[in-house]
Amino acid sequence: MSPPEQEDARSIEELIQVALTGDEEDERAWNAIHALHARGTREVLEAAIQLLGASSAKARGRGADILGQLGAGNPVLRAERGDALVELLRREREPGVLLSAGVALSHLVEPRALAELVALAGHPSAEARYGAVSGLAVLDAPEAVDALIRLSADEDRDVRDRATFGLGTLMEARDTPELRDALVARLGDADPEIVGEALVGLATRGDARAVEPVRAALKRETVMVYALEAAAALGDPSFHPLLLALREAGGPSEGYFRSVLEEVISRFEQKPA
Repeated sequence: MSPPEQEDARSIEELIQVALTGDEEDERAWNAIHALHARGTREVLEAAIQLLGASSAKARGRGADILGQLGAGNPVLRAERGDALVELLRREREPGVLLSAGVALSHLVEPRALAELVALAGHPSAEARYGAVSGLAVLDAPEAVDALIRLSADEDRDVRDRATFGLGTLMEARDTPELRDALVARLGDADPEIVGEALVGLATRGDARAVEPVRAALKRETVMVYALEAAAALGDPSFHPLLLALREAGGPSEGYFRSVLEEVISRFEQKPA
C-alpha cells in the first residue's frame, strides 16, 4: 500500500493532528494536509474552518493551508472556502497566518478578497506582504496590478520576485505603460532571477527596451533560461548567432537548458529569411 493510501485511511482528526506537528515545512505535516485536500469533503471543510478560530497561530495557518487546495484537482466548496479565508484576512494579525491565507486565496482565485489583499500589500511584515502578492497575482483587476507594481519594488527579495513574476507572466494579458515601466525598473535588480522575470515580461509584450538587456544576457558566462525565453518572444534576428554560439560552447549545462536552447534556435531557423 502506498503512503498516500495509508494516510487516506486515517480519520480527519488524526490527519489534522499530524498536520499540526513539526515546523512549517515538515514533510509529514504536508503529507497529511495533502491527504485532507484529496478527501475534499464538507467534514474536512468544517474541521479546517474550526482551526481558523483556534488560539494557536499555527493551527489557524494550517486551517488556511487545508482550505486553499481542498478537493485537490477537483476543487470543491469554493464559496464556503472563500468566505472563510476572506473573513480570516479581515481579523488576522499574525504575519505567518496572513501568509498562509494569501497563498490559499491564490489557489482559489478569489476576487472577493481583492480589497483585503490590496490592504495587506502595505503590511509591515514581509511574510504578510508575500501572502498579499500571492493572492493578488492571479486576480485580473486594475487594483491588483497597481498593488503588484508597488510590491515589485519591495525591500524583500521574495516579495519582489513574486510580484515581478505576477506582472510579467501571470498577468501577461495586461499591458499598460506603468506595468512595463515597473518591469524595466527591475532590470537593474541585484537578483538575476528577478531580472530574468522582468525580461520575459517585457519580451512577451514586445517592448524594445528588452532587446539590449537580452542580448547582454545571452553573452554572459552564465546564461539563464529566462534569457532564452525572452529571446524567443522578441525574435530579434541579432539573437540567432548568440544562440548558436551558446550551442557551440557546449559545456555542462543541464538537460532542460539545452532542450530550451534547441527549441529557441529552431524557432529562429524556421522564420522566413
